Amino acid sequence: QTLYHRLLLSSIQSIDSEHTCPVSPSAFLKLILQCMESPLIEHNGSTISEAIRGDALAVVERDPAMDTVLEVVLFAKGFSALVAHRVAFRLWHMKRKFTALFLQSQTSAVFGVDIHPLARVGKGVMMDHATGIVVGETATIGDGCTILHGVTLGGTGKERGDRHPKVGNYVLIGAGSQLLGNIQIGDSAKIGAGSVLLGDIPDFATAVGVPAKIIGRNDDNHPGEEVDMKLRRVSLLGRAASTIAIACIDDESSSSIESHSNNTDTPQSTEEEDTKEEKIMERQRHKHPETRPTKEKTEEDDKMWPYREYVEVAKRGTPEGTVSILHFMTALKPEKVPSCVAGRCFFELDKRGRGYINPDAFAKDAPIVIHCTCGISMEKAKDFAKKAVELASLN
Repeated sequence: QTLYHRLLLSSIQSIDSEHTCPVSPSAFLKLILQCMESPLIEHNGSTISEAIRGDALAVVERDPAMDTVLEVVLFAKGFSALVAHRVAFRLWHMKRKFTALFLQSQTSAVFGVDIHPLARVGKGVMMDHATGIVVGETATIGDGCTILHGVTLGGTGKERGDRHPKVGNYVLIGAGSQLLGNIQIGDSAKIGAGSVLLGDIPDFATAVGVPAKIIGRNDDNHPGEEVDMKLRRVSLLGRAASTIAIACIDDESSSSIESHSNNTDTPQSTEEEDTKEEKIMERQRHKHPETRPTKEKTEEDDKMWPYREYVEVAKRGTPEGTVSILHFMTALKPEKVPSCVAGRCFFELDKRGRGYINPDAFAKDAPIVIHCTCGISMEKAKDFAKKAVELASLN
């Protein structure tokens, strides 16, 4: 009833008294109720009514401005837009294409939210404020996601076919973010406000910037439910690789790093620590010229590559003996593994979000990750992991 009144009556009131409404109000209401009562299972494994119930509860749990489900149903336009989309999605699959498109058009005009009827949306989704949200035809949104106003899940041109983003479960997308192209957003990922994402990001990644790059690993299991828009619970890449940071590496640390940390003095001030870190890295670059940035353009230098922050961490220098993404990609070169796949592998291995990995931990975990992610045999994967550790020991 609420959806019917907000969508259809607004268009009826704008029609002159001399003209009749092109849509029968009673028939339109009956059609909405028919869709919402449908027992058919949606793509997310639930019925429309179950998905709508999950959406309403998600708003109450995550939006401090909404205290009751009644407030959500009556006044939350993001929720109402999602309900309208779910009805349009069902209408489209009932071969009522024009009715579905009419509902999409009305939703866009009344709520300022434009979701194509064929877009697939999971349950427990909150569209906070919702104004300006655009979701393309082949886009997918998983369960438990939170999407703020001004977000676009769009294409990159006039190509047809599968061309829109695929958002995983429990993803948090900040206000004004633009996700463009047929890209994969992993489960429990975070995308900072105002970001422009043009490439895949893995599970638990945090990406920010224009174009967006991965800056760390999430500490939340379900960011879409936690709604940490300040990104406070994120392990940032590129932590200080000074002796202070080396001393903080716990049970993962190799004996060489532990012996080095035992010689450290008491912690200095931040400025002194930064200066000492710069000197250490500069000496390392002079000692190993091959780690210096080159003018030759490589895939990992691409400004659109989400994992380029890992390369920056590696170029600034990492603790002695640890494996960086440059060591990893060099080891994988004979197999011609795409840089995006290699980046996803390294992110999966870098569980502490430091931008570098202890060689013992790397040697233990890398073969199975390389095997599963890159489709390489276990024997070859072990060889590549060994080669990366050898390269790290040289630097």
